[in-house]
Amino acid sequence: MRQVNKYLFLHFVIVIFSCEPVNYVNKIVTIDIYESSIPQNGTLNQDIELELKAQATNGCHSDLKIKLIETKDRHYLLKATARFKSHGDCPTVMVYTDTTITFRPTKTGKHFFQINETPFEIRRDTIEVN
Repeated sequence: MRQVNKYLFLHFVIVIFSCEPVNYVNKIVTIDIYESSIPQNGTLNQDIELELKAQATNGCHSDLKIKLIETKDRHYLLKATARFKSHGDCPTVMVYTDTTITFRPTKTGKHFFQINETPFEIRRDTIEVN
């Protein structure tokens, strides 16, 4: 009986360590905002619409989102993200989203927007709020 247990244990160890690890990736990644339309002027406590378009480079991307993040007083980052899921191969297809973000300024003066982060092209825009 002891001999059988040794063989079962040895078989179990061989099976566990001989299997190749699965190349599964599931993470949130930054994607490119390739187009934006931001008005030059706005009014205090009135909605301003920011229109944005983002793209991901292959079909392993899903759940594309564009967010407005306040980084400091009257300074904002527009950042796009996507969920990247892959077992190794990805469909060769672009994935797109477009979003309208409603921004309501609560302070007068210039409001500064950075569109994208490295490694993507960083663009800057300003809204003058009266």
